[in-house]
Amino acid sequence: MVSSGDWIPHREDALANLVAVWQTRLANAASQTAYGWVAAECTTTVATLTAFMTARAAYQGTRTKGNHDLKEEARKAAIAAMRKFANERIRFNAKMNTSQREELGVFPRDPEPTPVPVPRDGPGSRTKISSLAPGKVEVEYLKARPRGIIAVEIAFGALDAPVESAEDLPHRDAFTRNPWVYTCAHGERGKKLFYALRYRGNEGVSAWSDIRDVIIP
Repeated sequence: MVSSGDWIPHREDALANLVAVWQTRLANAASQTAYGWVAAECTTTVATLTAFMTARAAYQGTRTKGNHDLKEEARKAAIAAMRKFANERIRFNAKMNTSQREELGVFPRDPEPTPVPVPRDGPGSRTKISSLAPGKVEVEYLKARPRGIIAVEIAFGALDAPVESAEDLPHRDAFTRNPWVYTCAHGERGKKLFYALRYRGNEGVSAWSDIRDVIIP
């Protein structure tokens, strides 16, 4: 089943198959009456869908850049028209049941989003320092944040000696975009900045990453 948040097919041949179903159903006077659809809106939507199918056929017959651009423009217009009609006339239409909506590819929204578990381990990281920016350290988490992750938390401290656990680091912060920037206080240049990262999501937090350190320039 296609998810409710992305019910429009990504593959063009699958989209064309769904468009053909829409063309038939929206043009049917009995369906318009049964579902309370406005005939003029159905006619306008079908015209937009037909324009896409016509442009698609033209491109398949003659594969030029011009035909491709026309087909893509018509495809985007068709998708926009389908989303509009679905939101206004199908998704919350009390005269339609679930199977009738699904015939048109419009699946019910999940009443509650499926919980996304937090990764077990914290993210990898790298640091960046520059002699042109004395006293500053940039910390970046590696790779994109996983689905369901709200932020990356950082435990940190400019210390004279290492600590055994991230829980022993004195400060906490969180960031959603790279980089996180530390600006040292007076007297901290030359010390080591110790830090560890973990993910935070709706379902909790991951374990802390290993503690890393970098000399504050």
